[in-house]
Amino acid sequence: MLALDFAAQTYRASGSPVALSSVVSFARGSTAMRVAASGQLETVAVDVPRFDHAFGTGVPLGVLIESSATNVLDYSNDFAQSYWTPYASKPTFTSEHIAPDGTASARSWNCSLTTGGAGGARGGILVVNGSYTGTATASVWLKASAPLTMRFGHSDSTSMMINVTSEWQRFTYTAPLPNGQSRIFMLYEDVNTDIDVSIWGAQTEIGGQATSVIQTSGSPASRAADVVGLTGISGVYDVTLTYDDNSTEALVAQTITEGWWPSLSRPRLKSLLAV
Repeated sequence: MLALDFAAQTYRASGSPVALSSVVSFARGSTAMRVAASGQLETVAVDVPRFDHAFGTGVPLGVLIESSATNVLDYSNDFAQSYWTPYASKPTFTSEHIAPDGTASARSWNCSLTTGGAGGARGGILVVNGSYTGTATASVWLKASAPLTMRFGHSDSTSMMINVTSEWQRFTYTAPLPNGQSRIFMLYEDVNTDIDVSIWGAQTEIGGQATSVIQTSGSPASRAADVVGLTGISGVYDVTLTYDDNSTEALVAQTITEGWWPSLSRPRLKSLLAV
């Protein structure tokens, strides 16, 4: 029997405690981000497993296992770059605000200073690039000095209204590319009131879901896949997987050999039991 509790980080083989490295092999060819027990995002070194937690609270969610992914945006945090073009009126950004990873890398703007465009009081940022096709997911971290609604997505027609609060939240939007405006990221507000918006971690990925944060500074950047496998165990086992949302998946009569690993329905795995 093999009982791997990734949330508690306790591991047992045949009823006895073992080190994780003795029962699981792990590799990743790049650094990657996770939420630490502190509730803040942090960068994890190459080939180090990511034990993920809920943002803000630090509640353990298990081990984070993802395929490779690329943030196709050139700048994920430096919105003052000319790469980020205006939506009606480009905000004037201030810097050195505390971001979700605890660094002073977030930017902010005041909504009362973004006027212009057809709405008369509309300001924001966007990226135009018509070379990408297929389903794409945009994501961004936002908070504000007072609650407000904003529009977020890829383009005018492929976007949604979001509710920004005084706490950092990550918003995501998925739609096919290209769209009629060849946009791959769009965010704007039109409240024209004295509200400060803070922004960090803009990302656009080809695919149907947002993966962990990939920071960029001047060109697209990629995160390598997490490559995981069981080691030191062979035979036929019934395997039970428990995910971060406490859902379970039963895999009956699995033939396990060196390096075997199940196909996961969710990227965060709390536990694996093989009996």
